[in-house]
Amino acid sequence: MDSFVIDNVNAILEDGIRNDAAVRVEDGVIAAIGGRGELKGEKTVDGEGLYLSPGFIDLHVHGGGGADFMDGDAAAVRTAAAAHMRHGTTTIVPTTLCAEDKELAGVFDAIIGFKNSPEARGLPRIPGVHLEGPFISPGEAGAQDPEYIKKPSREACDKILASAKGELLIWTVAPELEGADLMCRRLRDSGIVFSAGHSDATYDEAVRAFAAGFTMATHVYSSMSTIIRVRGERVPGLLEASLLCDDVTCEVIADGRHLPEPLLRTIVRMKGADRIVLVTDAMRGAGMPDGEYLLGSRREGQRVLVFDGIAHMPDGISFAGSVATADRLVRVMTKTAGVPLHDAVKMMTKNPAREIGLSDRRGVIKEGYEADLVLFDGDINIKSVFIGGERTV
Repeated sequence: MDSFVIDNVNAILEDGIRNDAAVRVEDGVIAAIGGRGELKGEKTVDGEGLYLSPGFIDLHVHGGGGADFMDGDAAAVRTAAAAHMRHGTTTIVPTTLCAEDKELAGVFDAIIGFKNSPEARGLPRIPGVHLEGPFISPGEAGAQDPEYIKKPSREACDKILASAKGELLIWTVAPELEGADLMCRRLRDSGIVFSAGHSDATYDEAVRAFAAGFTMATHVYSSMSTIIRVRGERVPGLLEASLLCDDVTCEVIADGRHLPEPLLRTIVRMKGADRIVLVTDAMRGAGMPDGEYLLGSRREGQRVLVFDGIAHMPDGISFAGSVATADRLVRVMTKTAGVPLHDAVKMMTKNPAREIGLSDRRGVIKEGYEADLVLFDGDINIKSVFIGGERTV
């Protein structure tokens, strides 16, 4: 691959923003970082004074561009991944919904097949799959189909692991369910990241789960227990444990609709910039016009309505995932929640890379790291995307 320089940019680095910067890429890897006009390559890309960021990493995303990963075919994987790439995502973790075993197995097979095909070139990297369920609380199912919710068991767990064929990266589980902590202890050293979510856990149950190896909290505030009163006494839940346990990283759907400004600011105040991971939780309506869509597969999906920047269940009472893209999340965190741009980008790049074990090669602009890069303007409008040094947008 030819070497090239992206010159005249404001580079968002680990320790801040370097203005009037340049970055040289060689063979798909960042080779040098310097000042404007200081670096030479076989060609130069004029960054036009834009921001140069690490590529965005989305750890929780169901679909986009009219496709859902639950559709279970390579075309859907390609369509959804391409839709999010146009908004700056260079690493994507396809996320499932509760479904019958056969359907989940088909989803894993489709993703594996796509990753190993020439079709994957020039599209976001897929390090694995985020399994949301089926071991969740019926009382906090949210938009998940309750028909497919299960209790943890060794047999059910091993069946899922067999169908995943090594692709299971993140597993959202309700930690209060009997057997959940044992499952986590058994599998936490295998590379699977356990995230507490869709849960009715009390504070004490959640704290025990985090001690057992759960390291994340799935879409904090959404589909998780919070303060209730038992015989007059207030009993905190998973929400409070997620915010108070310093080592727990919280997923945040910062689309400006799931969480209003005061709650976004509360999370930032409680967790700091290092323990927040921005996620889209996007369904197939992301990047599409308003209208009616299916949440989940074309065969078994639930009808949802997309309007006013959000996906709604038909009853109008609850949301059904989001239609957000990664650029929107960064925009909301900076423009609405008042987070410095450098920190908002960290929540979409460095932090998710750390959570899934990729911090040694992805998520920051640094020599020796993969050249997954995004150029955007002051309003976080994406202008160019590079994956492994190849310009894809």
